[in-house]
Amino acid sequence: MPIVLEVDGQRILLDPDSLRDVPLDPEAVAHWCDAHPEDPHVVSHLRTLGRLDEAETAGLRFLSDTSVDPLTRAVRRARYAHVLQFQERYEEAEEQFDLAAEETGLGDPTSRSGLLVLAAVFQHRAKARFAHALAVRETSPVRSAELLAAALGDARLALSMRERLGAGPTELASTRQTLARISAASDAPRG
Repeated sequence: MPIVLEVDGQRILLDPDSLRDVPLDPEAVAHWCDAHPEDPHVVSHLRTLGRLDEAETAGLRFLSDTSVDPLTRAVRRARYAHVLQFQERYEEAEEQFDLAAEETGLGDPTSRSGLLVLAAVFQHRAKARFAHALAVRETSPVRSAELLAAALGDARLALSMRERLGAGPTELASTRQTLARISAASDAPRG
C-alpha cells in the first residue's frame, strides 16, 4: 500500500521503488513554495519539484543561520543533503548526512526528539546510499555492493531506533518501506 504523507498541507507520495518523495499535486506545492520562501520546508518542496538549484540556494541560506539550536541545524542539514543527493553529488550528500548525525548529539544526546531526528537522518542517509549504489551498479559493482550494505545498515538502525522510541505509524511504515526496498536490491542478482 502506498505511503502518502501530508507535509505543510501538501500530499507527498513515498515512491516504493525509487524511495523518493513525489508531490501528488506539483502545482499546489509550487504555489506553497512561492508563498513561503522563508519557511525551511521550502528546501524539501523545491527538491521534490526538481527545482534543485533553488533548493540548494535555500538550503545553504537556512544553514547559514547560526541562531538555531543544533537539532534544528541537523534537520536543515539533512534537507540540504537530500538536495545534493538529487543532484547526484553523492559523496557531498553523505558528508552532510554525517554532519547532521553529529549535530543531533550536540544538544541533549539522550533526548527522545534528538534520537528521533538521528533515526530520520539514518533513514535518509540510507536512501542516499541506495540511490548512489544504483547509480554505480553497472560501472562499479563492488562499490555498489558496499553502498547497499551501508544503506542496509542505516535502514536497520533507523527502524530499530524508531521502534524503540515509539515513533508514529507513518514514520515506522516509511522506514520499513525503505528497509524492504534496500533489502530487495541487496538480494537482487548482479549482472
